[in-house]
Amino acid sequence: MAQAGDRPDWFFGVWQPDTVTDPVTGDRVPFAEAPPALLGAHPSCWELEPGADWHGFDGLSQGYCLLDPVKVTLTCPGIDATGRMAEWGIPARVLTAYLATRNIVVEKTDSYTTLILFSMGITKGKWGTLMDALMDFKTLYDQDVQLSDLLPALVAEHPGRYAGSSLRGLCRQMHDHLRQGRLVELLDTAFQELPVPVVPPQHCYERLIRSGTERVRLMEAADRVAAAMVTVTPPGIPVLMPGENTGGPDGPLLGYLTALESFDRSFPGFRSETHGVTRDPETGDYLIECVRADPA
Repeated sequence: MAQAGDRPDWFFGVWQPDTVTDPVTGDRVPFAEAPPALLGAHPSCWELEPGADWHGFDGLSQGYCLLDPVKVTLTCPGIDATGRMAEWGIPARVLTAYLATRNIVVEKTDSYTTLILFSMGITKGKWGTLMDALMDFKTLYDQDVQLSDLLPALVAEHPGRYAGSSLRGLCRQMHDHLRQGRLVELLDTAFQELPVPVVPPQHCYERLIRSGTERVRLMEAADRVAAAMVTVTPPGIPVLMPGENTGGPDGPLLGYLTALESFDRSFPGFRSETHGVTRDPETGDYLIECVRADPA
């Protein structure tokens, strides 16, 4: 990018293999230089190879999983595939907010990744619009523009929080919060340490339709029985199912949700999408549906 003379050095990436192998010749070429015919004819080009550094997964077998070619995951600086945090970063929520001002719809946003859906018949003009927006964002970041110029609606909605702030300053604050709060690490732990089932899900449903449940603040939800599913998006996988114990106050689930609640309080307008969690409009407290300790 820098060789063009009018473009800044790049820093966004794509979550995909660095190189692919032609199964006919055995030649290994960079993914970006691979012929379209090779990528279109050989599923092996899209595999999550066991032990590869780019995806960060352990214990995969050969051919276990493939990337979806029409779902492109953009990676932002700030964390590597092993979960190690860098000194600086560009949280993906900020990028997604900017892309929305360019009428570019993002499917899902994680702490440092953004998922873009492409159709089978997408044109060069369509994906070129995305590339232009990404390069413009990099330029605006280097210039450290004011948020009032970049995201005026956000500043107008939350003037007390963002008035006078700059793009680079917001990214720095958000990255430091994510790093110090260990949000990515806590989410990984919540998926690895599974909750303990207490009662069958149908029991929770019966209580739910008979007013036998209540919404409980996180600080009061330790060792309660969940009455509804809690799903973190992305990746869109439940971390808590009806009938499971919520765990201790410092356990994997409540630890992660508490850190997420803290993030939402610190950065209004960038709220995370977590199904099964409601927010008290007055206090901002996170609430989850639990079975009542005693029948109503």
